[in-house]
Amino acid sequence: MRTSASGRRIALLLWVLLGGLVLLLSSLWYFRWDLTADKGFSLSPLSLQLVEAVEEPLHITYYVSPELEDLYPHARNIKDFLRLYSSASRQVQVEVRDPVKEGLENSLLQQGVFGHQIQTTKGNSTQLVTVYSSIVLEYLNQVAVVPFVQTAESLEYELASRLLMLVEETGAWPVLLMAGNGLSVQDDYGDVVPWLEAAGFLPTVVTAEEFPLMEERLTQGEGLRIPLMLFGSSSLTGGQVDAIRRFVEAGGQLLAMTSAHTADLYDDWDVVPSQDKLLPVLASWGLELGEELVLDISCFRATFLSQEDNPVYEQVNYPLWIQALPQYTVEHPVSRRAFNLEFYWSSPITLMQLDAQPLVYTTPAAWLLPPELDREQPFVTNPFMVSQTASQAGQVASQYVLSALAPVEGGGQVLLIGSQYFLSTLLRQYTGSLGNLDFATKGILLLCGQDSLLELKNKASVTKGLHKMDQAQLEASRPRVLAVNLVLLPLSPALIALVVLLMRRAGGRFSVRFPATGGRDD
Repeated sequence: MRTSASGRRIALLLWVLLGGLVLLLSSLWYFRWDLTADKGFSLSPLSLQLVEAVEEPLHITYYVSPELEDLYPHARNIKDFLRLYSSASRQVQVEVRDPVKEGLENSLLQQGVFGHQIQTTKGNSTQLVTVYSSIVLEYLNQVAVVPFVQTAESLEYELASRLLMLVEETGAWPVLLMAGNGLSVQDDYGDVVPWLEAAGFLPTVVTAEEFPLMEERLTQGEGLRIPLMLFGSSSLTGGQVDAIRRFVEAGGQLLAMTSAHTADLYDDWDVVPSQDKLLPVLASWGLELGEELVLDISCFRATFLSQEDNPVYEQVNYPLWIQALPQYTVEHPVSRRAFNLEFYWSSPITLMQLDAQPLVYTTPAAWLLPPELDREQPFVTNPFMVSQTASQAGQVASQYVLSALAPVEGGGQVLLIGSQYFLSTLLRQYTGSLGNLDFATKGILLLCGQDSLLELKNKASVTKGLHKMDQAQLEASRPRVLAVNLVLLPLSPALIALVVLLMRRAGGRFSVRFPATGGRDD
């Protein structure tokens, strides 16, 4: 039977309306296909496992200020990722609120959520505006907070670490912090504690005098799962070093940032060798720190006041502050895709056992500066006098280890960073480095045995945002993205119509047999 012209027009109109309805529903119904090869924009197995373990309503509230959304479009990425989280389970409810408009500042303050000041420019005036970008998770009368999030880059790790504490009731992972070089954790390494707290840890500062008194408790049961983060070791006594040795050899975990010399941080940067009692212990574990300073052509370029009669500010490469390049980090969960790492006045690390693993190297153009013990200042550290290359220093260029990991007989592990000022607040603020804190956080995750979260941390360093990809990801995903967006989606209404038409034309050829009625065809 032929269809009339008016019937065809009606059918065409109906298909157009159907296509418009499909597009409308697609804007209301949230869905997304991840076409990247590594599924960088999908929930990881750990996140899916945690979401599936949610048996009661999990309420996630994103407190964000409109001013922040105007300045940083990444807030859209955060909302999208939270929607992705909620789509994985009916138990997960997501809400977005403006804390200033709703007058919630005081109540958020009680939950540990603080506003952050950012600088904005309107016309010719500049002003500071207090903004919020915080996430609060509520589950079974428990509350976990992500104090401030600016991008979606590490959001999956932040959410998973909080969910792990809420759903599995593990609580924050404890970690001990101790300064063994005469400096103060609270003052000289002041941003380490809030950084670890924001990453889901429970840091506790202990003194070198307190640690031996805690040894018996730490070397038994759950105490061995509490890692020790050590900032320098030049001031430790023999008894304090023995307590650390017994802790590690009983199965304890140690992240040691130390070197064979000390620097005058707050004056003229003079560096002198130290009589450090921990160094022989580290060597017995297979990690030997050399007495030299490491220098590298990949280094921080600093601005200093020249030493001329009429001084001016000059930019000078400072090879004693090494900037580790990503291509010279080892493919290991701690060092994988490590960026913006800086090592200040570092000692070279020699691996003395086969099981020791290097994590970070210098470039092959690095060289060593041995101490001249007969001089008042054994090392030349003046930025205007330091040699800029190995040949200029009369040394042979080579490659050296700046950080390494070694197992210790008895079950312990030592992650060594050959710079005791690696997390110095003063130096990090001066150079603007954030990579050091991230590297140390991944090291603590490894020592805590949180391998799944460590993988999420590495995934976060790859995924720059739900709407941003690096060039390699873009090129790999381009064919699939184009096929879906330019072919499959636009043609989907026509494909549906074609299928229906073919089914109608073939309708008379199909028969269904009903045995109960003697095989009547219909």
